[in-house]
Parts: sequence; C-alpha cells; structure tokens
Amino acid sequence: MNWLEKIAYRLNIVLFRISTGNARVRLARRLGVRVGSNCQLYYCNLSTEPYLISIGNNCKITYGVTFMTHDGAKWVLEQNADFEGSKFGPIIIRDNSFIGVNAIIMPSIVIGPNSVVGAGSVVTKDVPPNSVYAGNPARFICTYEEYLEKCRLKDTGNIPRKELKAVLTNMFEHELDQHIELPDEQVVKTQKPPQ
Repeated sequence: MNWLEKIAYRLNIVLFRISTGNARVRLARRLGVRVGSNCQLYYCNLSTEPYLISIGNNCKITYGVTFMTHDGAKWVLEQNADFEGSKFGPIIIRDNSFIGVNAIIMPSIVIGPNSVVGAGSVVTKDVPPNSVYAGNPARFICTYEEYLEKCRLKDTGNIPRKELKAVLTNMFEHELDQHIELPDEQVVKTQKPPQ
C-alpha cells in the first residue's frame, strides 16, 4: 500500500466512525467489508482486516461491536522458535442476524442465520442458526422460536415515536415507582395515552 492509499484508507476509517445509515454501509464496503442488503451498521470496530468480515442481508450490528479478525496475543509466541506463523480468521454473519451493543466477535466465527448475540457478549465459538447466545464467553440462551415467544409475551405494541415517552412511562409507572419514595419535585406527571 503506497502512502496515498494509506491516507485514503485512514480517511475512510474516520468517515466510517462519524457517518450514519447508508453512508456507513457504503464506507464499510469501501473498506472491504462484504455487506448484504437492508443492513444497519452503527459505529463499530472493523479491526485491521475489514476485508475478512462478511455480513449477510437484513443484519443489524449495534454500537460498539468489535470484530477481531486476528489474534494479537500470538505476540507472546514470537520469541518461540517453534512458532513462526500468524493467526487470522474471517468473521461471517449470516442473514437476519443481530449483534448487540459492545459484543466482541473473535476470529474464525460464523453467526446465524436468524441468530442474536446479546449485548456485551464475547463470541469465541460459532453461533448456530436460529439461536440466541449471550455472555462472556457467549453461550446458548434459547432458540429463535423461544425468543420469539418471549418477545410476544412482553410485547409493548407498536408505539408512534412521538408518543413513546408518555406511553412507556404510563405503562411501567407502577414498576418504576414501587420500590422508592420520590420527592414531590421528581414525581412524573404522565398523560394517559389516547385510546
């Protein structure tokens, strides 16, 4: 890579960090990430080898996700004459998958399709299709079908954005207030949502 290519690459990294929506997807592609259609990428760390990342269709990669396409810890082995290699691996996220806030995906991982990785998870092994994984290290939580059923049980409905605060405050007011005594100036006065 010549100096001009290095400058262009670094500029694309900076633009990726500050851009939003479709611009971020286009910049990820320009950096070498394979990104399918109908994807949402929030600010995430694409590692130093973004060309080793493949994201399928209809995927959401949330804020703070880190893709680790190499194992930098092999540095401690460089003094060992028995090891002269490196450790790189692709990260493949199949269609219709969700990666939660601040998850870390290690090298040589395949996720999904139809899978969820919970916030803060460290994915060290493949995530099978139709499953939910979370934790450090990430472990099986439930199937796609079980997650769907849990979501149906706690469905809060389709709430218009402009009414979100009033509706949710009213919906959860009892749960939020039952364990504390609020001073008068902190008591939230909510309006009942229109029926």
